[in-house]
Amino acid sequence: MSTPKPRATPGPAGPGAPGSREKSARERMIDVAEELIAEYGVEAVSLRTVGAQAGQRNNSAAQYHFGSKEGLIHAIIAVRSPGVDARRQELVSEYRRSGADDIESLVRLLVLPLAETIDRSGERTWYLRFLANVMDHPMWHEVGEPAEGEQPALRYMARELRKRLPHLSGRTLRRRSRWMAIIAFRVLADHERELAAATRRNRAPSTNQVVEELVDTLVALLRSEERGTQGRQQGSDG
Repeated sequence: MSTPKPRATPGPAGPGAPGSREKSARERMIDVAEELIAEYGVEAVSLRTVGAQAGQRNNSAAQYHFGSKEGLIHAIIAVRSPGVDARRQELVSEYRRSGADDIESLVRLLVLPLAETIDRSGERTWYLRFLANVMDHPMWHEVGEPAEGEQPALRYMARELRKRLPHLSGRTLRRRSRWMAIIAFRVLADHERELAAATRRNRAPSTNQVVEELVDTLVALLRSEERGTQGRQQGSDG
């Protein structure tokens, strides 16, 4: 298991720096934890390490603010996810106005807001790699999966996909939708990692190219014929 390396903690921005403000201890720990978990995984990162590398002298600072590692992970998701959710809702409104109702557009509701987190700030990002590592951990089912009512855009996507894929049983569509989310997270996390490691000689593909190829892949997964009839009969009422 890799051991997190000491992280260079930037000093507070000067009061005269345009558009800058000093981050709170909680915000710094969220930033540090997101990066460390993205790099080393959930198990390798302790609350004490997060506090120390965020410049906290009190060894219990992270525990005080978040209570547990699960609480810390939940806090990271709570900070990062509203922007993604809001962007999805914007896309739903755009699609409704334009009359776009094809499967490709619906799949973009899942992929595009996540991909845009990579290019939004113009700086190196960690969130998708963080999510990919959290998904490997049992706590994902406790802190990572939002309640159904919290993401109306994804509920809209699921409902509209059901209408457009009548050849799939409810069970098969739910299974493929879960696979679709896993593939999207993994591919975009890998792209985020490629961008972070890219050099002039070893350039990563553009985010737009990755999005287009990923959407094509996921649409093919959804459209493929269901194998056998047993699953369709058992899941047709789902």
